[in-house]
Amino acid sequence: MTHTEITTLMAENMRIMGRLANRLQPLFEEHSKNTRQQMFVLVRLYLTGKIKLKDFAVVEVMSTANLCSVFKKLEQDKLVVRSTDANDHRDTWYEVTKAGKILAEKIIDKYMAALESLCRVLPENDQNTLTETIKTANSILKKMENLNA
Repeated sequence: MTHTEITTLMAENMRIMGRLANRLQPLFEEHSKNTRQQMFVLVRLYLTGKIKLKDFAVVEVMSTANLCSVFKKLEQDKLVVRSTDANDHRDTWYEVTKAGKILAEKIIDKYMAALESLCRVLPENDQNTLTETIKTANSILKKMENLNA
């Protein structure tokens, strides 16, 4: 298999996964008056844990300005709390509040249930094959990520 073939297959896989993920995006808005982006950021922050604004922006490939406005709204809604670094007041830390945790967990549960329902339509042998294939692919992709860090 050539690098071109691997690249082509990965790009196709990303497009398919993107289309499946797009079907699930409305779940981020179901439980809140907040926008899809705000709920996505809340869930990602919940999964990441307490983190500096600038580090979160890098991980999520978002501008700090855009992320700052999202966090400001989440903070107003008491879903996120902000604190400054005691050693460097230029650094701002964010983490979810108890209310944010409850909402993030609710969204994750709905998201996982929706993913499960997408998989249920597959015959059992396809489910087993897909499970093993994804495990293998994830292992290889983690190696690729580490080698290109």
